[in-house]
Amino acid sequence: MIYLEEKKYFSVVLIIVAGLFLATFFLISKPQILLPVFALGFIILAFFGAFFIRKVYKKAIKAEQYLDQVISNEGNLSITSNAEKDSIFANIIEELKELEKIRQSQESEKNKELLWQKNLMSDISHQIKTPLATLEIYTDIFNKEFGENEEKKELSEHAKEAIERIRWLVTGMLQIAKLESGTYKMEKKESPVRETIDRALYSLNSLISEKKINVRIEERKEENREIIIPQDSKWLEEAFINIIKNALEYSPDEGNIDIFITDTPMAVSVEVKDYGEGISEEEIPKIFNRFYKAGGQREKRKDSVGIGLNLSKEIVKAHNGIITAESRRGNDSFTSIYTTFLR
Repeated sequence: MIYLEEKKYFSVVLIIVAGLFLATFFLISKPQILLPVFALGFIILAFFGAFFIRKVYKKAIKAEQYLDQVISNEGNLSITSNAEKDSIFANIIEELKELEKIRQSQESEKNKELLWQKNLMSDISHQIKTPLATLEIYTDIFNKEFGENEEKKELSEHAKEAIERIRWLVTGMLQIAKLESGTYKMEKKESPVRETIDRALYSLNSLISEKKINVRIEERKEENREIIIPQDSKWLEEAFINIIKNALEYSPDEGNIDIFITDTPMAVSVEVKDYGEGISEEEIPKIFNRFYKAGGQREKRKDSVGIGLNLSKEIVKAHNGIITAESRRGNDSFTSIYTTFLR
């Protein structure tokens, strides 16, 4: 459809072209007059053509600006003048406005749902903490009362482990809900990656000592300086705790775990590599899914609830990063989990 403003310019151009044809018809026998008339006609035609192209170009730029507003979530679309309302781009702009309204409506509904989910998880967490603490006290009392009865003490210890699993499950789910809802804002500042990993290892020191695991850290960098990224240190430490804990749990006693921190102009990558039995190729894409537990020895672990790596994935994503895995079974088996943070 051609709108009013564009019709005016088309009409002028058509009149000029028609005038040139008429001049050619009537003045064909007078070339001395025809040539100046043609020259004048082409000058006028070129002027109006350039003017028309300029107007169209300006409106195309304005339409592009409106589209940029939609993409950048500004949602501030408006058609100000009557001329614009009659423009060939007015319909496009109106469609963009409708598209933005739909997007905002969908985003609002999604935010409400995520906020409801976060509030629900928070309420559940608070409601469960008190009875869990009570059960933990009871199990401690039972342990003392059972005295030398090893069978009953073992049952009591299993109950205590189950309580810890429930507490970890509720805490982890609440943290994931916070990240997914977008209601928690990361407090990022430039900090060394090595320091965050060292704190994570310190938190896991008892498990490292228990299994007598040798943890080796190697920094791969061109310059003799710390590898720094913008990070919320507490959250990123939680991500590394889950990743390293996963490697520790599936490593053989007295085994090795390698941590490689690689610095490049484009990104910083952290690889946590264990030398356990490995993961099958078809299961690798699933290990970051919530509640998923891979087969083999991993499936047999009763104390695993399957949210640690999922939580790590959400934390890494909130740090403008991606998390991936590589593994091999059989001879020279290993599992590597990579966290890559784009600069």
